[in-house]
Amino acid sequence: MPWFWQFPTVSMGLGPLSAIYQARFNKYLHNRGIKDTSQQRVWAYLGDGEMDEVESIGALGLAAREELDNLVFVVNCNLQRLDGPVRGNGKVIQELESLFRGAGWNVIKVIWGRKWDELLAQDRDGALVNLMNATPDGDFQTYKAESGGFIREHFFGRDPRTAKLVADWSDDQIWNLQRGGHDYRKMYAAYKAAVETTGQPTVILAKTIKGHTLGPHFEARNATHQMKKLALEDLKLFRDRLHIPISDAELGDGYLPPYYHPGPDSEAFTYMLDRRRRLGGSIPERRPRAAALPQPPAETYEVVKRGSGKQAVATTMAFGACSRTRRSAPAWCRSSPTRRAPSAWTRSSPRPRSTTRGASSTSRSTASWSSTIRRPRTARSCTRESTRLARSRRSSPPVRRTPPTASR
Repeated sequence: MPWFWQFPTVSMGLGPLSAIYQARFNKYLHNRGIKDTSQQRVWAYLGDGEMDEVESIGALGLAAREELDNLVFVVNCNLQRLDGPVRGNGKVIQELESLFRGAGWNVIKVIWGRKWDELLAQDRDGALVNLMNATPDGDFQTYKAESGGFIREHFFGRDPRTAKLVADWSDDQIWNLQRGGHDYRKMYAAYKAAVETTGQPTVILAKTIKGHTLGPHFEARNATHQMKKLALEDLKLFRDRLHIPISDAELGDGYLPPYYHPGPDSEAFTYMLDRRRRLGGSIPERRPRAAALPQPPAETYEVVKRGSGKQAVATTMAFGACSRTRRSAPAWCRSSPTRRAPSAWTRSSPRPRSTTRGASSTSRSTASWSSTIRRPRTARSCTRESTRLARSRRSSPPVRRTPPTASR
């Protein structure tokens, strides 16, 4: 995809900040009649650990003051970051909600999937809601790294009323209780509410599981970042959970699993193509208009071809060698000599002075030019100046101060 275009932000924290100012600029274009951006929105997909970056939250107040209702943050709250839990002993979603509400944002929380609705409807005493609110994020991560029986004992079993709610449920039913970020209907409802909000930006806090559907060796485990390949049993479980029609024979040993395509006439593929056509194309297109730079001659790299001896060569080393060789270096890596103004205190060009009134205009102008250049002050020159000032104070007559007269 040589012409693919995307919004590059690179480091964590720059994405939220760039999204806010992009939405603000879109409003600027629309309000001044430069371009109709009323149907455009800026969507920023972020991580819960990323929100700890200073840049992520530094401009939240600006977005609220500017009423950027064309801006939507979707924070993937999977409760994990590269080096462990985001808030092991706390609740990051509640923390982010207070942060965004305080800044003036519209907050939509998608915490529990619709399979929890049946249990919540039976929770007349509020025992289940209280249990959810009292359980820290670290425990929720432990539950999804274990099994349905573990959740029954260590989550629902902490209160007799909640244990009664799932008394007739199997361990598999308990294990299949989804979190809100994996419930497509609830996420669609959250997106719809965000689009219909006016007068303020919106943030969607979606609770998810890191490594969802990848099997027990990946889901909610801190080692997920370092695990780069699925084992054969994990591949089979992934295939079964997503209902992908690939046989065991096609999987083989799992080293090179096949790609699956539903077919050009399938309902899913036809729907996706139709949506992309309505959105203006398959992928954003880059349109470069920059002029091509002239390529350096072949002899430029002769110094690099000679090698570096026993030391391994690097790109920085090669470019440095090219830059040091002025004659063979290309124009873009030559360093042009810097012209310096003649110093007024060098021995080779003594500072001209006008000692008589009848000095020529040239000498006077030269003297005035040279006097504007100050000699750098050293410790010795500073000592001489302080001594001179002390002597002048001793020789000067004292200043008589008259008392102020009273005003009438």
